[in-house]
Amino acid sequence: MATTPAPGQQDVYAVVRLDSFRNFTPRPENVTIRRVVHHFAEAELEVRHLNMTAPTGTVYFIQRTTVAPRIAPAVVAPPSPVVAIAAAVLSSLSPRSRRARAEKKAGKKKPKKAKRK
Repeated sequence: MATTPAPGQQDVYAVVRLDSFRNFTPRPENVTIRRVVHHFAEAELEVRHLNMTAPTGTVYFIQRTTVAPRIAPAVVAPPSPVVAIAAAVLSSLSPRSRRARAEKKAGKKKPKKAKRK
C-alpha cells in the first residue's frame, strides 16, 4: 500500500543489510541500516553492488521511509568563564592528546648507561 509522507516530511530510501544463517530467527542484531539516500536510483545501484559482493547469507534491500525536518536546537546560555577555562585545560591535557602522551613518555625515560672504557 503506497502512502504519502506527512506534511513537512521527505521520502528517503534506506539500504538495509539482513544477515541470515541456518535455523535463522529474525533478531535486531541481524538487521543493519547501511545507508540512507534521497533518490531511489542511488539506493538501487548501491543494493545491486552490495548484493554482488555480499557473503553467503547476507542480503541487501531497499526500504522506503520518511525523514522529519530537523528541529532547531534550543538556545543555550554560554558557560561561565571559569567553566570555559576548566574545559579548555582538561581538553588540552586529555589522556589521548599528543601533548599528554609526550609528557608521560618524557617522565618514563630511563637514564642512559655510561659507556665502558
